[in-house]
Amino acid sequence: MADWLPYEPVAYEGPVDVEADACVIGTGAGGAVFASELAEAGLRVVLLEKGGLYTRRDFTQDEETMMPRLFEQGGGRTTSDGGIVLLHGSCVGGGTTINWAICFDPPAAVLDRWADAHGVEDIRQAALAPSLAKVRHVLNVQRMLPEELNENSRLFLKGATALGLKADRFEHSRTACLGSGFCTLGCAYDRKQSMLVTYVPRAIRRGARLLASAEATGFERVGDEVRAVTGHVTDPATGRRHPLRVRARHVAVAAGALGTPPLLRLAGVTSPRLGENLALHPTSAVVAVFDHEVRGFEGIHYGAYADDSQGGYVLESVFAYPALAASTMLRAGEAAQRVMKDYTRLTAGIVLVHDEGRGRVHVDGEDPARVDYALHPNDQQHFRRGLRELVALYLAAGAREVHVPAAAVPPIPRGASPGQVEAALAGLSLAPNRLALFSAHQMGTAAMSADPARGVTDSFGRVHGTRNLWVADGSLCPTSLGVNPQITIAALADRAARHLLAEVGAKAAP
Repeated sequence: MADWLPYEPVAYEGPVDVEADACVIGTGAGGAVFASELAEAGLRVVLLEKGGLYTRRDFTQDEETMMPRLFEQGGGRTTSDGGIVLLHGSCVGGGTTINWAICFDPPAAVLDRWADAHGVEDIRQAALAPSLAKVRHVLNVQRMLPEELNENSRLFLKGATALGLKADRFEHSRTACLGSGFCTLGCAYDRKQSMLVTYVPRAIRRGARLLASAEATGFERVGDEVRAVTGHVTDPATGRRHPLRVRARHVAVAAGALGTPPLLRLAGVTSPRLGENLALHPTSAVVAVFDHEVRGFEGIHYGAYADDSQGGYVLESVFAYPALAASTMLRAGEAAQRVMKDYTRLTAGIVLVHDEGRGRVHVDGEDPARVDYALHPNDQQHFRRGLRELVALYLAAGAREVHVPAAAVPPIPRGASPGQVEAALAGLSLAPNRLALFSAHQMGTAAMSADPARGVTDSFGRVHGTRNLWVADGSLCPTSLGVNPQITIAALADRAARHLLAEVGAKAAP
């Protein structure tokens, strides 16, 4: 592959049986960082990725082609009742290959809660600062410049300012962004600093071996040690499967909060907390129609946000490509056509809820990937308040009409009074499949705690009751974060890797 990225074409002609100091399952925000830290310290690392290896040469910027390649189940995975779409990556780079590159440090209050209420050691802001500093440096985190905002985000800020909301531009992980607008379909210009172009290449250049299209399906365990990871590799050219076995001194599972629990169960983890405590940051959107062309699909889609003064949610400016936009409108026939005909005049924003409710990933039974989740009553109130605020924001910015993605809520026209907005939203039902909901942030299903009764892992990601089995992804979060979790997950993985290295006597590179 003639490219600056150190990737070799994926090809498997027979069984793969290798030995390593560490095997890391997953290449997203957690797994890539964990692997890179170990490789930089001189350990022999093997990275397994269930999804395929796709780089800028493969990113066609076409929804029909890229969604099935980059998203788990093509972006169509849902909770068991179909009420929440679960968006997560299945490719090298994981969710960072398909995200909007938004970067928030973990709120200090959340870290304090993890320490005080959940028994996590050395997790407060000062303790996490070195790991945060490193991942921010590697990912080139910086505040978005005013001139980088597209019209979609400028209108969001205009409305937020008119309402007196605390609003700002995002920090993001891009370098000299070209503003193509295709972040969620893979950056064809390598400007988004995803794990695909940062930490995975760092690991490879330090000697790590990447096995893409390689799915872990079992473990060899003796006592409190995992001795090997087993599964299969698939040759992309022929579709043929071959057996996979990686013998390793340490194993880290970083398959995301939905994928990690079933794997840990296969590894013999029996914690009653495994798969429990699922947080989703449940999210819904509002679409506004303006009189002028907005062309929200151009430039950086996510540019600005506004905080809820009560801490229940964050409002964010967003946009979506036609298929995804239409699928979340809960409109059909003529009503759907009318909205989509105004596609170039649309703006969009989301309500991202800092959820108190918890769900479950099933780790036993016929369907170990089943996800159950129901909105907590407090989260329902946050949605109602956040949607009212978002509608008011776009009306204040001059929208001709605002659409809430619920069939029972009519379009809200320009000039609607607060009372009329309230009346329009009165029919909003938050029962499953009545309001379009999705989640791009899954957390908490193998949570940290020094107390085995409260956590699946210890305070640094080692699974309780094991000597060499680790978790390095969003599963570690004891609670919902309330902000986009990319930086937190990466920092927790950096912290976990450094803890492991301190134990084995190695020293990570600065």
